[in-house]
Amino acid sequence: MSRRNIFWVLIGLFFVLLPPSPTQAQPLPIHTVFPGDTWDALAWRYGLDAAALQAANPHPNPLRQPAIGGTITLPTPPPTNRPGQMSRTFGSLLEFSLRTGQPLYPLARDNDLLDPMWPTFYRPLAAAAGDTFPRDLPVGVSRLELSHLAAQPGQGLGVRGQVMHDGLSALWFDAAAFNLRVEEDRFVAVIGTGAFYRPGDWPLTVAMTGAPLWSQPWRMSPGTWEFQDLTLTGAAAAITAEQIAEERERLFTLWNQATPTVYWQEPFRLPITDYLRITALYGVRRSYNGGPYRSYHEGVDFSAYGGTPVYAAAAGQVVVAEMLTVRGGTVIIDHGLGIYSGVYHLSDVMAQVGQMVAPGDPVGAVGTTGLSTGNHLHWDLLVAGTWVNGLAWYEQNVACWLLAGLGRPCS
Repeated sequence: MSRRNIFWVLIGLFFVLLPPSPTQAQPLPIHTVFPGDTWDALAWRYGLDAAALQAANPHPNPLRQPAIGGTITLPTPPPTNRPGQMSRTFGSLLEFSLRTGQPLYPLARDNDLLDPMWPTFYRPLAAAAGDTFPRDLPVGVSRLELSHLAAQPGQGLGVRGQVMHDGLSALWFDAAAFNLRVEEDRFVAVIGTGAFYRPGDWPLTVAMTGAPLWSQPWRMSPGTWEFQDLTLTGAAAAITAEQIAEERERLFTLWNQATPTVYWQEPFRLPITDYLRITALYGVRRSYNGGPYRSYHEGVDFSAYGGTPVYAAAAGQVVVAEMLTVRGGTVIIDHGLGIYSGVYHLSDVMAQVGQMVAPGDPVGAVGTTGLSTGNHLHWDLLVAGTWVNGLAWYEQNVACWLLAGLGRPCS
């Protein structure tokens, strides 16, 4: 064999004997967590082992469920993605069989029950029924939906759903109670988170009469805020911390009350239609006269000419209509379910306490009264006694989302 041929043979052997190039690893599937996506529900849906799911998503607390609004990694490509129903009951499997229309003994086999008549003691039961994915929801709750999959500080958060009996007694986020409205088999609930709410995974808890508490973490994402320096002069600079605290204490006796009636029947509007620009957003961290940034802006400021009309943002009852020391010309409206809006620094107050207003009714005119540095309208929104971002509430149309939860139209 010639040297040339030997050379090409050696080259060929070199490439044949090269180790195979490693195949690029395919990313593992990611699942976004919704209410009721517990380890048991996800294991049944994807045909995986619950312990393997938890091992692929380790957490110091082995009893902790996946956080709503977060994501989990599936340890392997799931062999299935099957729809179904999931429930927990203290009685036997028979009730679940009747409700889902599934044969009793196949249900017992699929749920590893030796005897279908044994009590289940609230263990999760699953059946391949329907066309939705299984959710491990509170006992007696057939549907549970959130206004925001991942919460953010300063939001007005809503929960809505359906119950199979009238035993819904309370909901909490972290340690704060929602304002709750139940109508027949439907319910809605609202709460405010506040501009300083810390990020993390905080428990959403549901209490049903005669059933164990249901809880699943709900993710609170970090907030992003602007910083603003203000210089106060004249009468505004003369307002004291004691006057501010006294006025707040008086108003919070109103804001902490929750009228059970839902007054609004259509989307919230902006309280002003003719303005120059927005000069301060909700949550802006503020420094006054060179001091520390230890306060924040509780509402939204609209720069406008003095005398510009100001309107009711939604239907409700006027609970404050007067000149205040800090807020100046003030109109506060109770919209029901613990939701209040307020317009401040008015030059003219056109509403009266006790008056029922409709969205778009005139309630005042832009001014620069109280703690103000120029003509503008300050508009704020409180939910369950906490200031929230009224602009976000308006843009995300949370009000109509809540009405839909009660089966009401929102025109």
